Amino acid sequence: MASFDDFPGLNESRDKGPRFQVRVSTLGSLLGMLTAYGEWRPEDLKEAVEANWNWSTHRQRLFFGDLELCDVLLQANRHPDRSYSGELWDLLDHPRDGDVVDLNLLSRTAEQEKFLASLSDMLADGDVSELVQTAPAEVRGDRNCMLAVIAWNYNYPDLQFASEELRADREFILQCVTIYARCLWCIGEHLVGDRAFMEEAIRRSPFALEYATDDLKNEEALVRLALKGAPSALSTAAPRFRDMKELVLSCVTESGYALRDMSDRMKSDREVVLAAVRQCPQAIEYASPDLLADPEVLVLLKAGNLWSDDEQSNEGGW
Repeated sequence: MASFDDFPGLNESRDKGPRFQVRVSTLGSLLGMLTAYGEWRPEDLKEAVEANWNWSTHRQRLFFGDLELCDVLLQANRHPDRSYSGELWDLLDHPRDGDVVDLNLLSRTAEQEKFLASLSDMLADGDVSELVQTAPAEVRGDRNCMLAVIAWNYNYPDLQFASEELRADREFILQCVTIYARCLWCIGEHLVGDRAFMEEAIRRSPFALEYATDDLKNEEALVRLALKGAPSALSTAAPRFRDMKELVLSCVTESGYALRDMSDRMKSDREVVLAAVRQCPQAIEYASPDLLADPEVLVLLKAGNLWSDDEQSNEGGW
């Protein structure tokens, strides 16, 4: 039987953290034991299972209690109020050196395994529409397979080929949004006016605000919720928020280019423009002409190599 250690260098760089034993069982029967390390991720563990027992990584469903150790599902289910590394030490309740951790192994169907393998092989191609559209029902109705389309390829339009049951599942749509907010454009359009749904969507992905209905984009509680997660989400809020200096300063400090989407009054505000240009010198393109000759603005532009002394003297402005 092949051992993970039979492949020199394959896991050397990630063999760090606590060293512990994993007892793998399938359908109540012990499959065997293997050594794992705290800094491994779920996919590293799956590679070890494949090396030891010839179960392909795409076939495996590994469970630690009720938690499925799957990078795609962990990404889709991440909680904004809890930060974790995705490493086994974190996911398996912090095992110490010498501990034994029990995992259960289930098998995906042959069609699901084949689909995930093909999808993985097409990562560089981008267009996987035909693969998804022609997949059998057991694939198009499988949560992990459809989430992998988003997580691996960002092919959100292909969600239209997911089963009707999945497309009607609010939690599935939220999982898609957690991975990539733009999924709302094609799979959650019937929910973008649902306040409760959008609040949770924005909590998971602040950029979901862009796809909310106009009345929700104008609701301060939702806008501030989005800005708490990503100040640059202000660019998609209702116009009145893009005229609030408190919010605008926070936004352009993170993303100077967002000055483009702010109100004319904010584009004429010296403090706002300085913050934007300091973060992104190219943001000067959207500033009021009245500020183009401001000495401090000029210093920032010269520091960003956008304006030479000759250009300043010859042109007298931007």
